[in-house]
Amino acid sequence: MFGSPSRTRRGFTLVELLVVIAIIGVLVALLLPAVQSAREAARRMQCSNNLKQIGLGLHNFHDTNQSLPPGALDPATTLKLGYTKFNIPQTVLHGWAVFIYPYIEQKALSDQYHWDKNWYDATNKLVYQQYVASLICPSTPIPRRLDTGNSKGQAAAADYGIMNGLNSPSTTLFPLGLIDGNTNMASQGVMQVNSAHRFAEITDGLSNTFWICEDAGRPQLFRAQHARVGASRASGASMVDRDNEFVLHGYNAAGTTHPGPCFMNCTNDNEVYSFHPVGAMVLIGDGSVRFLSSNAPFKIVAAMITKQGGENVGNE
Repeated sequence: MFGSPSRTRRGFTLVELLVVIAIIGVLVALLLPAVQSAREAARRMQCSNNLKQIGLGLHNFHDTNQSLPPGALDPATTLKLGYTKFNIPQTVLHGWAVFIYPYIEQKALSDQYHWDKNWYDATNKLVYQQYVASLICPSTPIPRRLDTGNSKGQAAAADYGIMNGLNSPSTTLFPLGLIDGNTNMASQGVMQVNSAHRFAEITDGLSNTFWICEDAGRPQLFRAQHARVGASRASGASMVDRDNEFVLHGYNAAGTTHPGPCFMNCTNDNEVYSFHPVGAMVLIGDGSVRFLSSNAPFKIVAAMITKQGGENVGNE
């Protein structure tokens, strides 16, 4: 009986194994950015949806009350319209967000809020320490965080704020040529402190003004390239906090001094700031949400913040 011819089984050589590992490594390196990009796209979409919900809340609030809420209530400010309009004692401090809580599915929290007390009063603790998911951008490094550095109250942080106008335009931004004359003469935003503005007062048009923007990462201070600045604090982290509203200063590229030509992502210390690549989400007055590029012209951005400047913002 003849035996069958023997067959030699050949395994991988070390060189072949290393080649296979190298190929797998290259494929992973190629796929990882795509996976990260897809995840960021999903986070950006969620951020957009958050602002959309805030926009619907503001519109529903206006329909019910025939005005927008004030950007904040502060007895130190001369204007008192926001107090009288909503029958609130003129001695207390409040942020703006609780005004729209009933319109963004947070009526249970709104019902527990005491308007006759300061926002940081112990009677409001259950409200100001409660995280509201739709007020947090998922791209923020630490989504759930408390503003522990706030001496008034350790409130739950959020990632959005009211851009309320321009900082001292006649003495800072206009001499640098960063804004035009109309913007300089009418530099106020849509929801001023203690105000109660109606849509009819936004003569630039709802679709030509932006109301809410990202100012993400607060209370931790961040500067350019998303660099954390030690234990430094950026104020107004909570949208319940009176200090949540702010004005555009314009910074240098490093985010250390103002005024300057950088209007976005140079500091989150009361400026436009996001953790999305090359831009930030903003809520437009007509209820739409746009991704504002960090390369947009400063003059156009400044013009869209003001409500009565009469500027031509084109299609930017």
